[in-house]
Amino acid sequence: MSVGWKCSRARNRCLLWKERLGRLQWFETGRVNLYVRKPANLGRAYQLVYNGFSFTGLLTDVKVLEQVLASVRFKGAHYVFNTEQRLPRLVIDLFAKSNGIIVKVGDTSHLNGVEIVLCYPDWAERNERLLNQLTGALAYLERAPESEIWKKGNSNSYVS
Repeated sequence: MSVGWKCSRARNRCLLWKERLGRLQWFETGRVNLYVRKPANLGRAYQLVYNGFSFTGLLTDVKVLEQVLASVRFKGAHYVFNTEQRLPRLVIDLFAKSNGIIVKVGDTSHLNGVEIVLCYPDWAERNERLLNQLTGALAYLERAPESEIWKKGNSNSYVS
């Protein structure tokens, strides 16, 4: 298998980096998805990012690379618990949208196993991003010098 960034054939035109540790998907929006092979841990995820961006020469500044590594977050996982007998096929996705949990029993990839697929819900990620933006805006307002708009007694003031 060759190693390096390649254009995907998908319509979203992401760049792909594949190697023995896993793969990276780099989208035009700037988002990078990591898929780490078993046994997945944070060290392997860091090494995958380092191989994809630093070894190729895309990131040469160590401080920028540290910021990229600090932004690596857990988004999902896949666990399989084997049983002694074959199980009937059943997918429980009742909690997929609310909690990001899907339970699969006896599907074709694991006939005698219970699969639990976990993913960080999209609404929680959006709320987290919105909260960070709101916190940044409030911190900016706290640092900003007091202007005529914020002074009490101004006729244009909407807050009393």
